[in-house]
Amino acid sequence: MEDTEQLATLLRAIGDPSRLRLLHALEQGELTVSEMTEVTGLSQPRVSRHLKLLCDARLLRRARDQNEVYYRANTDEERRTLVEQTLDALSPEDPYVTQDESRLRIILDKRRTRAAELLAELGIKPMDSQTADDVAAMVKSLFGASLGVAALTDTSLGRLLDIGTGTGTMLHMLAPFAEHVVAVDHSRDMRLVARTSALADGLANCTVQDGDMFALSFADSAFDTITMDRVLGVAGRAREAVAEAGRVLRPGGRLLIVETSLSGVDERILVGWLRTIGLTGVEIRRSTDGLAFIALAKSPEAPQTN
Repeated sequence: MEDTEQLATLLRAIGDPSRLRLLHALEQGELTVSEMTEVTGLSQPRVSRHLKLLCDARLLRRARDQNEVYYRANTDEERRTLVEQTLDALSPEDPYVTQDESRLRIILDKRRTRAAELLAELGIKPMDSQTADDVAAMVKSLFGASLGVAALTDTSLGRLLDIGTGTGTMLHMLAPFAEHVVAVDHSRDMRLVARTSALADGLANCTVQDGDMFALSFADSAFDTITMDRVLGVAGRAREAVAEAGRVLRPGGRLLIVETSLSGVDERILVGWLRTIGLTGVEIRRSTDGLAFIALAKSPEAPQTN
């Protein structure tokens, strides 16, 4: 809850037309200062000033990625509800809203074009659509069963970490069911591709950042759910990557691993690695075409203290 001074500061931060426009644009996902300048048509110094005020009010967060700084909506604060209610009150026919949304679509098209070029340069092809649909259905049913529910619901995955996010397949699939998502990848090119995927899906609860799967910059037990989508086959030190994922998984949390049949990852060896780091209840499922398999394992609950 806010005291009177905090609430007054928050309302002053929200109660400006330009800042409302910036908040509305960032509801779609992470954007840079230059992109928000394109969206709003405001000068860069003016946009930067507004962004600082919104960050100071804890309505936005910022993260540097090499020479770029990305801003995103802060989804971790109670005050988030007030922001959402305010933005919901905006008329979709407001000329600024329609203009900004039109410009945001142009930015997304630019990102998509660049992402497609990068994937072509890297020789990366997306998973076959039938296999991808199969994997998506298995993942959602596995998580639902492990949580004791028929289907995933909002925030049921808690804080989610996607290691080696690549094209952002797991973001598209699972971010709507998480409180907040951190996607890490060591490749700047793939981070751009993942950000494009998140922005296209309007996943404002996702942040994409640089990350080393063998030395993650997170505290022990930081995440409720961790995913590794087609990472281990190219990891080189796959067992170490699994162990590092286990380190940042909270007691009672779940680790999901997706691999293809051509990755070279042996299911039985993988199960052994998962058990070695103390994960239990390992369940393996395979796609109907046999081209992919997924493994879901759980970290034991922390012992109860009196």
